[in-house]
Amino acid sequence: MDRRRFLALAGAAAGAGVAGPAYAAAPAYAAGYPSYDSGVPAEAHGKLGELAPYGITALAFTPSGGWVIVTQDGRYFARGIPDACFTELGALVKAGRRIHCVAFPPEGGDRWVITTDKGLSARGLPEECRQRIAAYYDAGQQVMSVAFPPAGGNRWVVAATNGFYARGVDDECYQMMRNLTQGGRRVTHVAFPKAKGWVVVAQDEYFARNIPDACYTRMNTLHGGGWQVHALAFAPSGGWALATRGKVPSLPADRVRQVENAVAGGTIWQRMSAYNTPGVSVAVVTGNKTTWSTGYGWLEAGSGAAAHPETAFQAASISKAVASVGVLRLLQTEKIALNADVRPLLNWTLSRRSCLTSTAVPTIDRLLTHRAGVIGRSSTSPADVCSGFDAGGGGFAGYGPGATVPTLLQVMNGAGNSPKIELTTAPGAEYHYSGGGFVLLQRMVEEQSSMPFDQYMTEQVLAPLGMRTSSYAASPGFELAAGHTTTGAVIAGKRNRYPESAAAGLYTTVLDLSRLISYLNRAWKASGDIAGPLTRASVRTLLSQGPQPGMGRGLFIANAGTNRFSYTHDGSNYGFRSLFQGYPELGAGYAVLANGSDTALVTEIGAAIRKVYGWS
Repeated sequence: MDRRRFLALAGAAAGAGVAGPAYAAAPAYAAGYPSYDSGVPAEAHGKLGELAPYGITALAFTPSGGWVIVTQDGRYFARGIPDACFTELGALVKAGRRIHCVAFPPEGGDRWVITTDKGLSARGLPEECRQRIAAYYDAGQQVMSVAFPPAGGNRWVVAATNGFYARGVDDECYQMMRNLTQGGRRVTHVAFPKAKGWVVVAQDEYFARNIPDACYTRMNTLHGGGWQVHALAFAPSGGWALATRGKVPSLPADRVRQVENAVAGGTIWQRMSAYNTPGVSVAVVTGNKTTWSTGYGWLEAGSGAAAHPETAFQAASISKAVASVGVLRLLQTEKIALNADVRPLLNWTLSRRSCLTSTAVPTIDRLLTHRAGVIGRSSTSPADVCSGFDAGGGGFAGYGPGATVPTLLQVMNGAGNSPKIELTTAPGAEYHYSGGGFVLLQRMVEEQSSMPFDQYMTEQVLAPLGMRTSSYAASPGFELAAGHTTTGAVIAGKRNRYPESAAAGLYTTVLDLSRLISYLNRAWKASGDIAGPLTRASVRTLLSQGPQPGMGRGLFIANAGTNRFSYTHDGSNYGFRSLFQGYPELGAGYAVLANGSDTALVTEIGAAIRKVYGWS
């Protein structure tokens, strides 16, 4: 992928080139802080070399080619900047203020901002930008960087000592700022070339897109020497200037970057590219709180909308795990036994094959654990035998654009694109992963609650858990990722529709799945009931082994009785892959959602998380 950062492998795709430099890029004074520049006015080149050894705090070009340089000890020089800005800069320096940033909106004229250790001075800024800067100072923070994309208008980034705010910037630029701060770093500098592109610096990390090759190379040179990138500015002519005023600080390990660079021996971007997956979102839970959450790539190939942790993906078969919480909620509130026969609760006749002689009962518990005798997608090949058949898998194909989506009852009767649901094997006798079994559970919930399944799940499970960007509705109203084929092409209609929603129809985010993980972990460990849809006893039932070895109810479990005890489920819909896992004894877990068609990617990301955190 065309993303570049200081850990990028040699041979990463290059950014846009520029015309030949006015000066060869060369370090300033060996005894001071190094600086580099290319393609800037001769006087600016000279002054940069002269002032860089004193530690540059502010470096900027105006849209008309003017420039200004300020050092940490109050030296400054400017050429061609607005008179009022130059006068104010001199007054602030004379007053003993430390200058953090000077920046100029792309519209030019008498528009500028100066931020200091004690406040700001500005003229002609977008009002919202000025208010945001002032709000940081009012809150006791200092603003270290202000940057304006070349399109102008109400577009800007403000980076403070403990946070950042952006308006109208490239979505991937925002994604990278968000990701860096999730790793425990602070955004310290942002810069935009005149053409489309950007740089985000966060202490010992940085990302760049579509900047001059020589500039990116010199950023790497600084970092390779242990220097932090402090000042970077792009001239309207295409030139650039770069400086530092100190070494990279000693910081705690960045777990986000460790995970990103441990995915199957490569980076997460390399693996996404290998699997033709445009977008991924990831969240990690420790201490039963979301420790970090990130997005990578795009909601849809070829679009300008980046994937974020707030983006909803199809969860595919993770739908079954969440639906199981709803089923146990129903049993709990309606006083229905887990071992009850599901048939009287369906208001529909579940047929059985003539070759099936067993009188065993298809219980709710057996349906939750795929042992109820309902096979795969509800039938087998051949269709008139009770053994020796091809079970046909447990998922559903969904319905693309132009296809008529059947009702749930029609699905059960075989009037959709899957066979009718029937008993094929003796309930309790065999394990066959079964989407059809969860269709029956969906029907039971609707009949016993007198509510559509999506409404029931929202009211009884999702809303109480704070999962407000999750829904079993066919077309929820929030931002949705598009699915992609194995070649990376957008699937027809962007997303298939699944009336078998308990089995495959959940839309959710990694943040919402993290909320579910935190709740289940806390409820498992609690001495009594906690706020949420289930009692402690119901959570214990959900996560304890039932009729199927290695399964709780609707979830797969492992390492019971140890501190590595976990529950998990993955998912595979057309164009989407998913995985989540919780560790109740550790108060930990993670969620991965992807809009591609290769399960290996989410598996590899999950393995990287477990390795970095020692959960393997």
